[in-house]
Amino acid sequence: MEHFGILSLLPSVLALILAIWSKRVVPSLLLGILVGTIMIDIQNNGVIHAFLFSIVNLFGAIAGHPADADAGIRGMGLVKGPGRAELVIIVLLLGAFIGVLNKSGGAYAFGHWLANKVRGKKGAQLSTAAMGSSLFTSAYFSSLATGTVFRPIYDRMNISRAKLAFFLDSTSSPINVLVPISGWVAFMGALMVDNIQSVEDPIVGIAKTVPYNFYNIVILLVVFLVAAGKIKDFGPMKQAEEKARFENKAFQEVAASKEKNEEEETKHNGTVSDMVLPLGISIALLVVLGLWNYTLTYFADIPTLPLDGNKMLLISFSVGIVIAFIKYIAKGLMSAKEFLNELYDGSKSVILGGVIIILAVTLGDIMRATAPEGVGAAAYISEVAEGVIPSSIIPVAIFLISGFVAFSMGTSFGTWAIMMPIGVSLMYATGGDPILAAAAVLSGGAFGDHTSPISDTSVMSSIGADVEHMEHINTQLPYALMAAGVASVLFLIAGFII
Repeated sequence: MEHFGILSLLPSVLALILAIWSKRVVPSLLLGILVGTIMIDIQNNGVIHAFLFSIVNLFGAIAGHPADADAGIRGMGLVKGPGRAELVIIVLLLGAFIGVLNKSGGAYAFGHWLANKVRGKKGAQLSTAAMGSSLFTSAYFSSLATGTVFRPIYDRMNISRAKLAFFLDSTSSPINVLVPISGWVAFMGALMVDNIQSVEDPIVGIAKTVPYNFYNIVILLVVFLVAAGKIKDFGPMKQAEEKARFENKAFQEVAASKEKNEEEETKHNGTVSDMVLPLGISIALLVVLGLWNYTLTYFADIPTLPLDGNKMLLISFSVGIVIAFIKYIAKGLMSAKEFLNELYDGSKSVILGGVIIILAVTLGDIMRATAPEGVGAAAYISEVAEGVIPSSIIPVAIFLISGFVAFSMGTSFGTWAIMMPIGVSLMYATGGDPILAAAAVLSGGAFGDHTSPISDTSVMSSIGADVEHMEHINTQLPYALMAAGVASVLFLIAGFII
C-alpha cells in the first residue's frame, strides 16, 4: 500500500485547520507531523506502539534520515540532504547580515534617503514592487532585503506591514519562476528536461513556458496595480490598512523605532554607502554566479562552477558580511567585538523562521513519501487525478490540482517534482502541448505556495515585513485567489485553442 487513501491528506489538513484557527504556525506543523508519524507507525507496528513512541517518532521525523536513491528512500527532515542544513544556515546568515546592516545605521540612512526620494504612498509601494522584482536571484534574499529597506518607510507613511509582506511575497517568488537566473530555474529546467522529450536545453524550455505561466504573470500585474492604486484595497487588507491609518499603531511603532535609531546613529553614524556597498557587492556576486551557472554555460564553452543555489547564497552573504566588517572597522563605525555581537543578535532574530522552515519541509516530506516512509498523499492525489479529466480542461485542472498540492504541502518545489510527470503525461496522452502543461504546474505550485501557511517563502516574507505570519497569509489570500481566478480562465481558454 503506497498511501492511506483520503486519510493521506489528514496530517496536512489538520495542520492547516489549526494554523488558520489558532494563528500559530509552529504548533500546527508539529500536530501535522505528529499525526503523520502516528499513522505510519500504526501501519508498521500497531496502535499501541504508535502511541507509546509518538513523541520519539515526532522528533525522529524532524531530525530525519538521509535520502538513499538505491534503496528507494526519499529521506526526511533536517538530515535528508546537505541542502536542508544549508537552508537553515542561509536563514541565520542572512539574518545576521541584515542585522548588522541595520545596527550600523546604514540601513536606516538608506531608508531615510529613499524616503526622501519617494513621493507619497504610491511611490513607496511602487518602489517596493520594483525592488522586490529586481532581486530575482533569491526569493529569500529579496524578501528580507526589501523588507529591511521599506519597513521604516511604511511605518512612517502609515502603510500596513501586511501590505509590505504581500508585496514581498508576490514579487520575490513569481519573478524567480519567470527570470532564468536562479537555483529555482535550474530545478525547474531539470524537471522539464526529464519529462518533456522535445526539451534538451533547460533554459530554452523555461523560456517557452513564460507566455503561458499565467498565475505568476497575473500576480505580478496585480502587485503593481495595487501599488499604483488602480486596484483598491479590499478584504482583510483593507482592514489592516485602516488599522494602520487610523489607530496610530504604526505611528507609535515608528516613533519608538525612530528614537531607538537616533540613539544608534549617535553611536553608529552610518551613511547610505554603509548599506549599499556590502549589500550591492553581495547582490552583484549572486547575479554573476547565477549568470555563470544558469545562463552563460548554455551560450559559451565554459565549465560550470561546483555551486548550487544554496552555496551561491552562502558565498554571497558571507562576502557581504566580510565587506561590511572591513568597511565598518576601517571607518571606526564599530569595534570587532561590537560587529560580532550584532551578527549574533541578527541571527537570533530569525531563529523562529528557521524553526518553521524545518518543520514545514518535514511535514512536506511525510506527505510526499509513499508508505511506509510517509503517508503517500502525492500518490493518492495522482491516483485520483488520472483518468477522470477531459482533455480540453487538462491545463486548468493541472493548475488547480497543483495549487491544492502546494497549498497542502507548503512547497512549490515539491509540487513541481510531483506534478510535472503527471501533468506532462496527461498532456501527451491527449495530444496537447506539454509546454502548456509544464506552465500550468509551475503556476499552480506558485499559487498554492502563496496561500499556504506552511510555505517557507511566505514565512520569509512575514519575517522580512516583521508582521504576524497568519495576518500576512489572510491579507494576501484574496489577491492570490483573484490572480488564480484570472489564470484559471486563461488556462481554460488555452486548453481549447492550443
